[in-house]
Amino acid sequence: MDVTTAMLADFAQVREGLLFVSSGGVTRCYREQLPAPLGVHLAIVLELDRLEAERAHEVRVVVVDEDGGELAEISGEIQLGETQLMMGENLNLPITFDLRNVPVERFGTVEVRCYVAGEHRSTLPLWVLQTPT
Repeated sequence: MDVTTAMLADFAQVREGLLFVSSGGVTRCYREQLPAPLGVHLAIVLELDRLEAERAHEVRVVVVDEDGGELAEISGEIQLGETQLMMGENLNLPITFDLRNVPVERFGTVEVRCYVAGEHRSTLPLWVLQTPT
């Protein structure tokens, strides 16, 4: 199992098995003052083979500040069951996480860490900066 795509975006959703991303690739977040909400979505695509798709896997997202303090954690379980894959075909599973309301208390670096089945798969840095005057 791999995370083939991981990005922060202004908006992301899954519709009919497809990932829709608006303004993807966010790496900086400008705020006039803090505390303020983070204001982003996380979009990931997991690639699973037939056997992996049939088993349950925990997906966990942890948002931490630059000192390692946890700002938020979201977790859940995925299990697709029997799939109609062709021989040699893998399943691409898009998932989104709404991180818009994660509270940020200070300017600096925030990391969005993704774990699947207990293993670290991706870390996305986001710099929270004061709006230039």
